[in-house]
Amino acid sequence: MQAVDGVDLDLFPGEIHALVGENGAGKSTLAAIAYGAVRPDAGTVEAIGTVGLVHQHFKLIERLRVWENVLLNREPRRGLAIDVEAARERVRRLGEEYGLRVDPDAVVETLPVGIKQRVELLRELDREPAVLLLDEPTASLAPGEIASFFGTIAGLAGRGTAILVVTHKLAEVIAYADRVTVMRAGAVVAHHRTSDTTAAEIAREMVGGEVPALAARAEVAPRALFEARGLSAQAGSSLIVDASFALGAGEIVGVAGIEGNGQSALADALAGVAPFTGTMTLAGTPLRSDEGPAARIARGIHVIPQDRRSEALVLDWNVRDNAVLGRQRQIPFARYGEAAREIIERFDVRPPDSDAIVGMLSGGNQQKIVVGRALAGAPVLVVAYQPTRGIDIGAAILVQSRLIEARNAGAGVLLISFELDEIFACADRVLVLAQGRIAGEFSRDGIDRGRIGSLMAGNA
Repeated sequence: MQAVDGVDLDLFPGEIHALVGENGAGKSTLAAIAYGAVRPDAGTVEAIGTVGLVHQHFKLIERLRVWENVLLNREPRRGLAIDVEAARERVRRLGEEYGLRVDPDAVVETLPVGIKQRVELLRELDREPAVLLLDEPTASLAPGEIASFFGTIAGLAGRGTAILVVTHKLAEVIAYADRVTVMRAGAVVAHHRTSDTTAAEIAREMVGGEVPALAARAEVAPRALFEARGLSAQAGSSLIVDASFALGAGEIVGVAGIEGNGQSALADALAGVAPFTGTMTLAGTPLRSDEGPAARIARGIHVIPQDRRSEALVLDWNVRDNAVLGRQRQIPFARYGEAAREIIERFDVRPPDSDAIVGMLSGGNQQKIVVGRALAGAPVLVVAYQPTRGIDIGAAILVQSRLIEARNAGAGVLLISFELDEIFACADRVLVLAQGRIAGEFSRDGIDRGRIGSLMAGNA
């Protein structure tokens, strides 16, 4: 099957045009063709002016600083030397102008995913493109940042920039886009003005039928499983301070918070990647700060990392070998294929080929492999960090359903997500993180969206 098959698409100055479809529908390939990164087999691409592309999978030089990435090959000069102070100030002003503030001197590899995405955006905005292609631009932004981001995009459109937004977030399509194009299996199946359609209609066109329902929540009495007391840890620039909370077997605890408020440090401490102070116990047995990830996996702590490409997958390996990472010593080599097939079938990985190279799959299908692996082998505690990031509505419901099923089967699930609707749909309790500390806790029947939003913003 061709990734893109006979697609016709027009972008006009001053409009925001959304491109939607299931994972693997050909959206990112089409954007790459429009940018010039992929050569088409047939057809033509025409553009007036500079074309910019913000990639779904970032194209940053991790060991350089923010300003060096944003201004690479366009650095201000003072004689023959780079004017570092002018470069910093230019990036600082650019971030303030577009509501995408970031420390110009931060080293990119120390930043969380959401902040890296800001760096990608700033790099393209500095080039003042006539056509701007955005591939999943809000996948790592917190809810409060999304409105600000689209305010920036609307301002660009108001200046005459033609903007294409590749996204899975249909509420954003209806709220912010002028037109929408729907793709399925490499072809365009519908064009709409957003004022003439609904999110439900677009979803049906994306999946070719009705969208499946979320799995039912079984009545499970949570049992004591995990407890943290005075937990403090640091991972890069992420810091968690003096956190105390419990998580029961048969319970999903959601962690709500704006990106950069300690989520990475919390996840890495649980995964055995970051050292910690304070205490953590699992099933009554202490977790040691010097335990590595292999020891945590052996104890039944399975992690869905926030960045599938750099933290969870070996992109040059096939699905079969990636499906057993972390359990390769427990699973006989002859069963690697069986383990991969179970994930492929249970998570609808496309194409359904255990020999497929993971780096060649769409981002959503890569994510299905990561989630499937974490939920295989009867985990005791699942740390799910942004488990539906960058995947379509049908795949997101599938992943959320599998997390609920793990909870129903007696696993404890810590769900760290920047999608409040996802937390509210899945969690039995909600913890709110602000400035690296737990700022509040809510039961499922006591969720107060306004109060949670206020706490996330740092209002005690």
